[in-house]
Amino acid sequence: MKRLVLTALLGLTMSWATAAPDGAAVYTAHCAACHQPDGAGAVGLAPPLQGTLGARLNQPAGRNYLAGVLVSGLAGKIESKGVVYNGIMPNWQQLPDAELAAVLNHVLTAFNAAELPVGHQPYSETALTEMRARKPSGKELRAWRAESDTK
Repeated sequence: MKRLVLTALLGLTMSWATAAPDGAAVYTAHCAACHQPDGAGAVGLAPPLQGTLGARLNQPAGRNYLAGVLVSGLAGKIESKGVVYNGIMPNWQQLPDAELAAVLNHVLTAFNAAELPVGHQPYSETALTEMRARKPSGKELRAWRAESDTK
């Protein structure tokens, strides 16, 4: 009997430990201060995420760009919705790849669902692990941004 109870408790503990990260919670903790709780951004500080990222996924470069910015960060000028931003998006090297995938998927589905391409596949932890290993440069990120620009 004791063995059965111990096995059940161990199983519960392991399932809690392997539960998928909550993308909304990661966003609130690490992104909302700059990009705002609703993803609308803050003029002069951080570009909007709302309604600006889903269409980029129509191009393979857009998929690389979004994951690459999370793992490498990006500094300098970018334009979004007609506004020029000149700032720094930090890399999020300290966050596990599973959390990066979760927050990216949250931003895409919560703020960009209407623009997602047909057949959109969520980002996996593996995709972020591979991007982290690739270590994209700012030049590479800017090229991916240009290739996936939807203007």
